[in-house]
Amino acid sequence: EERPSPDPPARAALRPRAPGLRAEHPGAGEGQPGAQHTVVLDAVSAEIARVLGRSGTVDPERPLQSSGFDSLTSVELRNRLATVTGLRLPATLVFDHPTPRALAAHLRTELLAPQGDSEAAPAVDYAADLDLPDDIRPADEVVRTVTDPSDILVTGASGFLGAFLVRDLMRTTTARLHCLVRGADDAAAYERLRSSLTWYRVWDEIDESRLRVRAGDLAEERLGLTEEEFDGLARTVDAVYHAGATVHWLHPYEALRAANVHGTREILRLAARHRTVPVHYVSTVGVFNGPVTPGVPLKATDPTGPAEALPSGYLQSKWVAEQLVGLARDRGLPVSVHRVDVISGDTRNGACQTRDFVWLSLKGLLQAQAAPAGVSGRFHLLPVDYVSAAIVGISQREPAGGTFHLFNRSSLSLADCVSYLRELGYRIDETDRERWNDTVRSDRDNALLPLLHAFEMMTSDTDGFYPPIDTAETETALAGTDISCPPLTRELFASLRYVIPE
Repeated sequence: EERPSPDPPARAALRPRAPGLRAEHPGAGEGQPGAQHTVVLDAVSAEIARVLGRSGTVDPERPLQSSGFDSLTSVELRNRLATVTGLRLPATLVFDHPTPRALAAHLRTELLAPQGDSEAAPAVDYAADLDLPDDIRPADEVVRTVTDPSDILVTGASGFLGAFLVRDLMRTTTARLHCLVRGADDAAAYERLRSSLTWYRVWDEIDESRLRVRAGDLAEERLGLTEEEFDGLARTVDAVYHAGATVHWLHPYEALRAANVHGTREILRLAARHRTVPVHYVSTVGVFNGPVTPGVPLKATDPTGPAEALPSGYLQSKWVAEQLVGLARDRGLPVSVHRVDVISGDTRNGACQTRDFVWLSLKGLLQAQAAPAGVSGRFHLLPVDYVSAAIVGISQREPAGGTFHLFNRSSLSLADCVSYLRELGYRIDETDRERWNDTVRSDRDNALLPLLHAFEMMTSDTDGFYPPIDTAETETALAGTDISCPPLTRELFASLRYVIPE
């Protein structure tokens, strides 16, 4: 993060009755908030233009994302505004205040607050979302284990893990798979799913005659389906695999609530309505707020959260969704929770996602052609084909209702990753931490730019960033199968395709 100066020009200029402000805008003291807002809006507009590399005026009402801002440029704008204002600004700044005018209004309020007493963002009322509607209750018939399903509902099928869940459900069942996919209509949703599964190299293993693709949206009531469609699925499906979510590390909780919290609520409603069927909910180990006891792996029964302590809106939304699942379990719904750690590539075909923390970290090192010398840090890579096989395997062997951790107890150190990349022919020099930081910050295209804070946490306190996780329940559930998490080796690293294309 940018280190603020003790009293940067913007704060001095905007402090009530400040001479600098009056000199630029006569009479713009405490009684002239409009003039103060103009000063800040001009500064914000100038930095927006610099980040986007454009000249001309900036429309103060146009959403920044529609102007071309993505995760990288949003963090760059945050960094620039932190330098100009001297404020400590969150990485979610651009998403919290999505237009130049809204951003300027927020910064003006912060700048005029007494130093050390900056106005905090309004607290999110997470408790208000911990409410499971009364109609979500078990039906007369409750099914906890399904050995020969005829129809299965899968959410998140076009995502990385979802693609492999579809592949493995095709392999291990004869069921029709109903996949909820965003799209203008069913045909567009089908093409989106086909394209995704082709990209992840599993489409050739899909039996199209058993595939039913429905255009829907987790963020909408009834999952974006008509009442007839929603009720039809509720009457038909024998099990639900809920892997869908909106994943964005910079979006605040409020932006993710609809898909991740309300979407889970609608999934529970569908599964409970007529003949209550098992739900297999994919969560994340990120719902833990670090280790409970230093050095002791986190157990499935250890406390999670609270939401206020978790570092991102995404993790907060997953924690709240887990609380809804807990309420559903208390009412007798058969819901399993699968908490997954960082997912990496497929051990067979090397397919991997190119926007996760590990991939972007390694890409950033290669773009900088350097790594900080003497830093620690390690990655616990969890092959996606193991994760999908484990979830499907557990669901077919265990009555729904348990909590299972998916975590690779072996790891690769950052030094090992750098060494393996060098063996593959990449140039990665060692440099001191400050020079390396400057190199990354000076390249707005570096993949690590928006992740520097997380990278710093990982390399300075890996156990805090990746706390050890207990996997006893998972290993017991999979005992006697050939499903096991592979140890991380040089060969596995190469097979996971953590090689960055030009």
